[in-house]
Amino acid sequence: PLAERYIVSRCHELVMTVTESLESYSFGDAGKQIQEFLWDEYADWYIEVSKTRDGEDAAASKRVLVYVFDRCMRLLHPFMPFLTETLWQLAPHEGESLMTAPWPMD
Repeated sequence: PLAERYIVSRCHELVMTVTESLESYSFGDAGKQIQEFLWDEYADWYIEVSKTRDGEDAAASKRVLVYVFDRCMRLLHPFMPFLTETLWQLAPHEGESLMTAPWPMD
């Protein structure tokens, strides 16, 4: 569905821009980008859209919710490691720890 493709596309853009910001030591900019994406697009918009899904669309929406959440936790980990590790452990994930999870390369 269109909403899922959109949010995944925006998540991939976020990964690229946050990575670039961190590599250029623009930590404030990186944090601001993550915060704006999480509040304005993921939480405020996409989570609300996902509530209206049913059937196969609901399953796809759940996969996308987990995928984007996982990427955001990886991006936020350098800023707030204890909180992101705790949240990541509560969500479906692969691996032992967020600390050893690879940086997203989308």
